[in-house]
Formats: sequence, C-alpha cells, structure tokens
Amino acid sequence: MLYLYVYLVLFVYFVIWFLIAQAKKNNGLVDIAWGLSFVVTAWAALFFSQTFTVTQIVVNILVTIWGLRLSTYLGIRNWNKKEDFRYVSMKNRWKTKIALKSFLYVFVLQSLLSYLIATPILLTHLFPNTVFDLFNIIVLSIGVVFFMIGFIFEVLADSSLSKFKKDPANKGKILDKNVWKYSRHPNYFGEATLWWGIGITSLATFNLIGLLGLVGPLLITLLLLFVSGVPLLEKHYKDNALYQAYAKKTSIFIPLPVKKTK
Repeated sequence: MLYLYVYLVLFVYFVIWFLIAQAKKNNGLVDIAWGLSFVVTAWAALFFSQTFTVTQIVVNILVTIWGLRLSTYLGIRNWNKKEDFRYVSMKNRWKTKIALKSFLYVFVLQSLLSYLIATPILLTHLFPNTVFDLFNIIVLSIGVVFFMIGFIFEVLADSSLSKFKKDPANKGKILDKNVWKYSRHPNYFGEATLWWGIGITSLATFNLIGLLGLVGPLLITLLLLFVSGVPLLEKHYKDNALYQAYAKKTSIFIPLPVKKTK
C-alpha cells in the first residue's frame, strides 16, 4: 500500500502544478516541478513507512539537496520566462483539447516517470534495513561519492550557463568553457551520475530486490540520452554552424578531453 499512497501524494502534487501552469499559460513550469517531485516522494515514503534507518535518512537528504537546488534554479530562470520551445511544439501538434492533452501527456506522464525513476527511493523505504554494518557503510559511501560527482557537475554546468546567458556579449555564441569544454551536455551527465549514486545507495538495504533500484538511474539515463534531453537540444542546434564546430571537438555526454580538429 505504501506504493499507492506515495503515488497519490505525487499525483496531487502534479495536479497542483498543472493548475498553476494553466493559469500561467506555460506548460514549461513542469520543469520546476520535476526536482521537487522526488523530494515529495522521498518524504512521503518515509512518512508512510514508519521506519527511520540511516540508509533512508541519507537517501532522503541527498534527494532533497538535489531536488531543492534544481527546482530553485529552474524556478528563478523559468517562472516568468516564455514557454519553452518543446512545449510550444507539443501544443502546435495537438491543436485541439490542449488543456486535457497537457494534463495527460505532460503532467500525468511526468508524474509516472518521476515515480518510476524514484524506484531506489521507494525500495529504500519499503525494505528498510535496520542493521547498519560495514557493508552498508561501504555501499552508502560509494553511492554518496557518485551522487556528489554528479551533483557538482550539474551545479557547475548550470552556474556557468547562467552566467554566460546573462552577458549580452555572448548572444549568438556557444558556451565552450568550464565543464562545457569537456561535454556538450554536462548538466545531463551530472544528473544521470547522481541518480546512479542514489541507485547504489538502495543496495544498502542488503536485499536482492534492492537491485530493482537500479531501474531508476537506468531509466533517467536512457531518457536523457535518447528521448527528452540530448536528442532535442542536438536537433535544435543542428543548423547552427558554431554549435556544429563545437560538436566536432567536444564529447556529447561523458566529459572527455577536447578533440583536436584539423
């Protein structure tokens, strides 16, 4: 029942954001809701599980740090911004019953994706391990290290991109400094990596079913690489000569040394 209760809380959360988005006429606000949705899931799962283990608390703290940071960053950037081209394109394709389709294909869909990606969080609370031994410490430590690497990459990527866009002199240019020098999508790399960290922490439950927690990071990695992240931006810049020159020397995802070009 914990799974059902948590999803009901998450569903209500996304309904509230749907109503806000309709009032603002901007479905792109769902991006702000994304990070916080995992915070809602984590603490709702802890509440309904009625257990408080070290692993649960560590996972919830990590998720809260990431979710609050991401949603705050996107909230400051996007709250009064025009609707993102991705959501405008969706509306143009739909043409009719836009509100209903927005609810189903944007907000309900994201609630389901968020819930699936949160699998390691849910398993940590559904199968709590009250024994805290050397195995738990090692697994948690590895998970936290992965999380911190990904989190730092995401923060550095967002920070440098924000500063770059604020400078009028950079209009029409492509950011190729800092972490963007080594990856065309360091923010997505960071997000995938930190989720692998959270997935690893779910293994600290010392239960074979904890392996299912790796479904979450695998799903978000696939989404970022092949669906909603990298492909959309690569397509958006396919006719941009500066970006194509940047692409020839820069890794698409995993940070790597700059390629030498002739």
